[in-house]
Amino acid sequence: MTHFDEMTCLLYLEGQLERPRALELSSHTQGCAECRALLRALEGESRLLARALVEEDEAVPARLLASPAREATPWAWIVSYGLAAAGAYTLWTGIVEPWRQQLSQAGFGESNLLTLLFFRGAFWKGWESMANAVQFLALTTLGILVFGLLRRTWRRWTTIAMVMGAVAVALTLPPSAAAAEFRKAQTFVLAKDEVVKNDLIVTCGTIRVDGTVEGDLIVFAEHLEVNGHVTGDVIAFAKVAEVDGNVDGNVRVFANTLWLRGSVAKNVSVFAEHVGFKEKSSVGGGMMLFAGDATLEGRLGRDLTGFIGKTLLNGYIGGSATMRHGHLSIGSLAEIAGKASYSGPYQPEVSPQAKLSSPLAIKIEKSRHRQSTAASFLKQALSWGAAFLFGLILVLVMPRFFADVVRSSREYVVAPLLGIATLVGVPFLAIIACITIVGLAVGIGSVLIWIVALYASQAFFGAWLGERLMGPPAGTSAAVGRLAVGLLVLKIVGMVPYVGACVRFLVLIWGLGALTLTLYRRTQPLPAPAGPGLATA
Repeated sequence: MTHFDEMTCLLYLEGQLERPRALELSSHTQGCAECRALLRALEGESRLLARALVEEDEAVPARLLASPAREATPWAWIVSYGLAAAGAYTLWTGIVEPWRQQLSQAGFGESNLLTLLFFRGAFWKGWESMANAVQFLALTTLGILVFGLLRRTWRRWTTIAMVMGAVAVALTLPPSAAAAEFRKAQTFVLAKDEVVKNDLIVTCGTIRVDGTVEGDLIVFAEHLEVNGHVTGDVIAFAKVAEVDGNVDGNVRVFANTLWLRGSVAKNVSVFAEHVGFKEKSSVGGGMMLFAGDATLEGRLGRDLTGFIGKTLLNGYIGGSATMRHGHLSIGSLAEIAGKASYSGPYQPEVSPQAKLSSPLAIKIEKSRHRQSTAASFLKQALSWGAAFLFGLILVLVMPRFFADVVRSSREYVVAPLLGIATLVGVPFLAIIACITIVGLAVGIGSVLIWIVALYASQAFFGAWLGERLMGPPAGTSAAVGRLAVGLLVLKIVGMVPYVGACVRFLVLIWGLGALTLTLYRRTQPLPAPAGPGLATA
């Protein structure tokens, strides 16, 4: 018996089959169970398909048909963003840009500041062996990771052999030679006829360098005396440092007292209590001083930038001189080839015999309580704008974390105590970490994060204060509004004499403690859920 195909059956169901052929199929299905079943199945499928193609009428929601309502102009947001932009502009033009220019004049131009700190300074010298150990650990970890990723593909021996072979070759590479010499003793003396053809790092009580160092000299000592020749830089951390020889590079000194009686080809940067730049000494580049008192009688080739409590200037300056704060006395032998300026609370003393290319620009700074009311309000408004901009970024980028810190601010006892501990403990631990080889990056990174956290503390406390004044927020917009109100209250209270200083300190430790408490809670493992047996018990 011949059967009909599916296409013929479909044409029959759709009424498109010719009449003789349709009568033939109808009579055939009466005696053929197989064709009859096929016809019923096709009929059911056609019915389901027809139902699926039928669209149900659905009314358009009224909210889509209604015309959009015009919202009122958000003047508060416009003013807030305007003040935030003004605060950011003031932060850059008033602090960042002037410091960048002064550092550039002192030899820390643009990218070479980071180069000095991380690749040419005391923080990096002689750590090649440590770098090799880190590389070894990194490659070992990489090998373990690759092994774990490929453990399910043991049949791909070619890929595994290539990867593991490359790791093995990398591990067997010879370590590079050390790029510095280390000396450690109670007293170290480099003889006059002795030459060190490398960087020299010395940790001693007393150090005297009479010979030649063909590289950088890095010193951690109580007393340093350089009488010889250093072809690189001199970086010293000492109680007393005396540079009587010749230095072809820069001199960077952190000391209680510095005596400079030799010659320096490049720049000098000093953080010290007492600085003596004697008459026969010379510096080819610029000089930046942070000191309690300084006597400058030598010859300086370029600019001088000083933040000094008491200054006696009686030498030659080939560039400009910028002096800030403290007393300034310019002697009869002083000669300044460029512009000279002074800003501080006292009137400087200038000898009539001093040779100045232009009159000394003097700016007498008044005390804060003598500033005009308008200037104080403008400064506080710009400060509020900068703090609001910083807090707004935190709210938008990390909303959940910001909310957690604000909730932690409700701990009225724990948060301030933790803030005091963090304020004092982090710098102390960072210093301890920096004097070890492994913890240097951790120490520097911790200090940078600590500085950011100090500034962020006012945003956290301000948001909590706004919440206390206006109630819990219901959304991001409400949280931003409470942040703005809280910061505004803090800035207004901070302008009150004496009380403002106490409030700022309280805000600092409270916000810092809330941040520390939140970080602690987030690092704690979550408790395991109770099993069925424990739940019933």
